[in-house]
Amino acid sequence: MSRLGSKHNLIDLVSSEIDTFALPVKVEPVIAAVSGGADSMVLLWILAVAMKLDVVAVHINYQKRGMDSDKDEELVRQFCDAQQIRFKVFRDPGRGESGSTISKTGNFQQYARDLRQNILLSVKKQYQACAIFLAHHDDDQTETIFQKILRGAAPEKWTGMSPADPPWYRPLLQVTKGELLTFAGEHAIPYRTDATNRESIYTRNILRNEVFPILDRSFPGWRGNLRDVARAGMRQREMLDYLADQVVFPASCPETTHRADMDRSVWMALPPGLRIPVARHWITQQTGYTGWSKGEVVRLSDLEHIPTGGRITLAPDIAIARDRDRFTVAGKSGKTMARILKLSDLDRSGTTYAGIQFSMDQFDANRKGTDLQLALNSLPEELLLRNWADGDRIQPLGMKGSQSVADHLTNRKVSTVQKKSTLVLVSFDGKVHAIIFPHCPDSGEMGTIAAHTRCRTEGQPVLLIKQSDHHP
Repeated sequence: MSRLGSKHNLIDLVSSEIDTFALPVKVEPVIAAVSGGADSMVLLWILAVAMKLDVVAVHINYQKRGMDSDKDEELVRQFCDAQQIRFKVFRDPGRGESGSTISKTGNFQQYARDLRQNILLSVKKQYQACAIFLAHHDDDQTETIFQKILRGAAPEKWTGMSPADPPWYRPLLQVTKGELLTFAGEHAIPYRTDATNRESIYTRNILRNEVFPILDRSFPGWRGNLRDVARAGMRQREMLDYLADQVVFPASCPETTHRADMDRSVWMALPPGLRIPVARHWITQQTGYTGWSKGEVVRLSDLEHIPTGGRITLAPDIAIARDRDRFTVAGKSGKTMARILKLSDLDRSGTTYAGIQFSMDQFDANRKGTDLQLALNSLPEELLLRNWADGDRIQPLGMKGSQSVADHLTNRKVSTVQKKSTLVLVSFDGKVHAIIFPHCPDSGEMGTIAAHTRCRTEGQPVLLIKQSDHHP
């Protein structure tokens, strides 16, 4: 092997990475995502066989390749049986269901990533595991950075995947695909090759099969140069983190109750070329919004010209308002935005807001009827919890079409006072996934979920919304 040499060195590399993560792997189980390919089978072998950790291997059969998909599942199952490794297999719960709202034709890769993430988080919680291990390697990292540059991502986004992004861990990021294949051959680790990897259907396959071979011949050192670009991206992010912290009001400032408000005078004192990147970074920190279009970035240049009381609107439902010498983030309706919910964070600790508890769980048909259970495979990783606004629409269960949230609240006989405290859980494209009643009406109902978030399968992962145990 060109860099890692012996079996001992590769195992030491993974062991060293895990020590760096400071994970309690000797006393708590870990989850390994295993597709049946060489990368994940090598990682499973190192974790379970060489290091003798308590591993739960999780395989997801998307049933996209017919018998080949079933053969992948069988290989992983047989290996786990032989090595006495706990094994969990999931078959795509949305396949063939007419009610599925996620497209698996045009954007199957995103669908598969979302489904895998939700399932792995659910299994982690089920087994009280301390980590989820993924087999991303150096070639995957190269592809990730290259795609970000080609898609016009800002320089601070060129950093690629992190070795540790709890609860996700990638101890093989220093190892090339070739080294993993060699290691698998040397130690008789079984694996299967996905024939579709040779078809230039998806973007990554086009890069692997067509673009990268040309670059390897024409610019032999380009992969190393790309890693230098990633390091530069990290420095850019650190700079923007620092500057964004400088332009917000100090916590002790008596003139504002919002620590995150941006001080206009400090922002205006920045060099002109830094104002837009810092404003964009500040907005992303406050809202989690990452879908910046070129038009939205250009509109940020208007910040320095808007008068007190003025605002500029960004999609979706995000506006920046000026109040004398500060900028605040608000919804288009003028109501202050409430909370960004990141589902992977909820899995670790859950969170409570306005007397409402949000946590990850599994569907239970016998759960109290007032609780809301939203199917995780229908939700994006990040959601916005905010006051409802004019124009919000939802498709309640049992209704063929959608209706405005305003009409829905009226039909539910929600009082005018209670309407003001009603919240919606939306994705950043404005899609309403649930209406939530913090006021806990006499009926005890928590709210209404959208038809596309319904979960009917016992044990499937859900976002559970219920009244806090300490809510009065």
